[in-house]
Amino acid sequence: MMKNEVGEVRPGQLITTYGPGAIMDSVNDSLVILDLNYWDNAYEKIYDRRLAQFLGKDFFKKIPTRGKQDLPSIPFPNFHVCSNNKCRRLFDIRENFLMGEYLKKGPVCPDCSWKAYPARFVVSCAERNHLDDFPWRWWSHGKEETSCRGKLTLTSSGNTSSLASLGVGCECGAWEPMKGATQESSFSGLRCTGNHPHRLNKKSVCNSSVIPLQRGASNVYFPALRSAISIPEKGDRGFQLIVEFEQEIREYEEDFGEKGLEKIYERKLMEQEIFNSLEDFLDRWEKYKKFNGDELNKYEQIKQIEYEALTNFNDKVDLKDFKAEVVPVPSDLNPFFNKIVKAHRLKEILVLLGFMRNESPEPDVKEPKSIVWLGSSSNSNWLPAVEVHGEGIFIEFNRESINKWLDENKLVNKRSKKYSTLYEEWLELKGWENQTEKDAVYVLLHTFSHLLIKQLAYQSGYSSASIKERIYYSEKMAGILLYTGSTDQEGSLGGLVEMGDIAKLRKLILDSLEEATFCASDPDCSVQEPTEDNHLNGASCFACTMMAETSCETGNRLLDRSLIIETMDSEIKPFFEGII
Repeated sequence: MMKNEVGEVRPGQLITTYGPGAIMDSVNDSLVILDLNYWDNAYEKIYDRRLAQFLGKDFFKKIPTRGKQDLPSIPFPNFHVCSNNKCRRLFDIRENFLMGEYLKKGPVCPDCSWKAYPARFVVSCAERNHLDDFPWRWWSHGKEETSCRGKLTLTSSGNTSSLASLGVGCECGAWEPMKGATQESSFSGLRCTGNHPHRLNKKSVCNSSVIPLQRGASNVYFPALRSAISIPEKGDRGFQLIVEFEQEIREYEEDFGEKGLEKIYERKLMEQEIFNSLEDFLDRWEKYKKFNGDELNKYEQIKQIEYEALTNFNDKVDLKDFKAEVVPVPSDLNPFFNKIVKAHRLKEILVLLGFMRNESPEPDVKEPKSIVWLGSSSNSNWLPAVEVHGEGIFIEFNRESINKWLDENKLVNKRSKKYSTLYEEWLELKGWENQTEKDAVYVLLHTFSHLLIKQLAYQSGYSSASIKERIYYSEKMAGILLYTGSTDQEGSLGGLVEMGDIAKLRKLILDSLEEATFCASDPDCSVQEPTEDNHLNGASCFACTMMAETSCETGNRLLDRSLIIETMDSEIKPFFEGII
């Protein structure tokens, strides 16, 4: 294991892109961050009662950010290639590894001492998310197991830029071109080694087939994430005050015991004049720790609590991590929206559960199938997380208008059933649970969210990739939250919430609807029907509604602008008919 600094990564990047198990390019090499049980410097805790209860954890921990030697890592892939064209040695860096030399120079060739770079290819398990080096010896010896331990070289004829011009050879005379090295069929005779690089290349028994991947391919690593907006819980003012200061209270108690509770009471809580005495606070704190609230089995329940917090006030709310105000809905938008809220300050807790390879993990559920969970039995009570501080705009749709729109339009109902059926079949094909209904109303909310994000990006100072969506939909919910934030500072630019001023937001909404009327890909885009081949989308493409998948809840699925506004050749009556 490395003991010194070899690269840098921001906390937000580690949660979303370069978590344990992912391949990260550093200055001189490519690395893999090790699993949680190798983290010695993760001390700061994050408490979020709902999300912790949903995931079955006691708390979360922040990514260590002392500035140096925060997280352990190892080089991966292990095989490296010499950059000297006269040498081109292909070697395993673990053989004769010298830590001091590596930290000074990075990986170097053991033959000529020229700088080396990590091999371009790796192989992953087809079923259980293992990852290992490309089988260079197996490949060079005619794709057969061999006991030969001769020196390997990776050479290029230079005739073309294709893999056919590359070849891997052994000093015993064996040689094989790299043609077909990215095709799964070329590895039919090879079985998975059961390797996990993030667990110090620990191997287990696995007999699955393998899939060849390029080291930097996006399907090498898909993080399994869950998040929650930190908002006030129901209860009296004393209960809410404890929720607001929970993290500090717990830290004081862990460090100093009952004396710590006395300190936090005297320094932070007594001045609030909520508790009658120190004894009153201590009694309430003990009751709070034993209180579990309603059992949370569905992710939708977390969203329901957030939705109620965003809709159950009529003027302003100002708490530690949540500050918001209601803005009046213009008369011409009243038939479509019930409430518009500007969230000046909000906090999202983003938690990394584990990862998958080759395809994305199951959404929303408490325990996603087939993922590699982080950690082990020794630290099973926590997961890594970041706090995202930011701002947002919440829009609640008029449920009466939605119901009327559904009841009066047979084509909309038909399209709605088609979306529900398609989504259920898609989940069944994946072997996933159906947690929430995805019908025409969800598609309506989702498509409107994308259109508004694209319009906001033009005028708010943020790119569309940095604005995230949160869709609230069930029998009791119909709304969207568009928000942005930063894991690296206390807040964000302020440009998004400024666009929540009703004069600006009204223009944004109307402009986004007008933009959706026509697409650069029409008529091909407008006549599309929702199918599995079209990623469960109707009239949708990157020219009109799709955007960066980091911003989208469903990976650019379930979008259809014909439900929003009248489009070319569409016979469906849109929800916003007559608004422009």
